[in-house]
Amino acid sequence: MTTDEGLEVHESGKPIKVDPGIYPGAVKVIEDTIGKYGSQWLFKFRLDGYPDEEPWAWASTKSGLGTETKIYEWVTILLGRPLALNEKVAKTQLIDLPCNIVISDKADLERASGFKRIVSGILPATKAKPTAPLPDNCFCGKPVHSYSSTGAPLCEKHTAEAMQE
Repeated sequence: MTTDEGLEVHESGKPIKVDPGIYPGAVKVIEDTIGKYGSQWLFKFRLDGYPDEEPWAWASTKSGLGTETKIYEWVTILLGRPLALNEKVAKTQLIDLPCNIVISDKADLERASGFKRIVSGILPATKAKPTAPLPDNCFCGKPVHSYSSTGAPLCEKHTAEAMQE
């Protein structure tokens, strides 16, 4: 909002509240927009199991579907195949296609927390499984030093014992 006193800071887009990780979902909608780097597609995703979340990310379209662009990478992931030269792809072809959405933290010194949560990429739906937060403590309650081959959290003492077995 503009006033005579200047510009007022506001949140651009709904912040992502899920923890960093890989989440199964699908493309919910793609909108044409103009951003900092020119024309872009704004991807909004649906996360399975998190109906209130709508993570989003931009992909530049100013170079079209050049084979070295982010938009080309995402479209091929969503379609599950490489694109033929001169092939045309419409946004509507990508709606509801499944994928795994990678949520990461990115440094952002303008925020009190020092970071913001972003969609840093997508993966094919069949190639990745959702990640669960790893436990902070061993079964005995002490801090985790390592994880067993089965993924069990172990403190320093139990790590040493497991290595002797």
